Amino acid sequence: IHVDAEGSDEKQIADIEDLLLGGHRDALIVSPSISEALTPAVEQACEQLPVVVFDRGVQTDCPVSFLKTVGGYKFGYDGAQFIVENLPPEGGDVLALRILPGVDVLEQRWGAAREVFTEAGNVNVIGVEFGTYSNKETKDIVTDYLDRYGSIDAIWMDAGGTAIGALEAFEDAGLPYPIMVGEDQMDYLRFWKENDLTAIAP
Repeated sequence: IHVDAEGSDEKQIADIEDLLLGGHRDALIVSPSISEALTPAVEQACEQLPVVVFDRGVQTDCPVSFLKTVGGYKFGYDGAQFIVENLPPEGGDVLALRILPGVDVLEQRWGAAREVFTEAGNVNVIGVEFGTYSNKETKDIVTDYLDRYGSIDAIWMDAGGTAIGALEAFEDAGLPYPIMVGEDQMDYLRFWKENDLTAIAP
């Protein structure tokens, strides 16, 4: 049985509890939405059956198999390094857009990016904002920053599903597109190709 990361924490916990009450199961495969929230349910499950955790971890000492993708630290590092390499020598203003706090893979991405930006010495991170994976909310955040700062040189994202929302804010303001970190969503890849963005999808 597979409990997916797309559900809410409450739904994931309820799914695991139903699984444990529902008779014989051979194993649980879980991709937690938020590591801390799902830890108690995974600990309860691992007392009864083998548990495989992937993509995001849980904070437990109980015996689980943990499959970790490369998309944590390396994703954040590559996107941030791309921004640094494409800014002018004097540097520029970067807006960091995040989804949720407390998700280990996203915290790793931001930790890597923050380290790259700090070491570069010419990057001014003007804000770190959470947009809860909503194109509209992301667009509103970027519009607000454009209103305040007049321009933004680059946007770093810890997950690129709302990259189009960020880019539409520049389009609506009649401003040149920023150096952009997105992900492999088709809408972003098409927009990148059509508008010849300076962009990366780690």
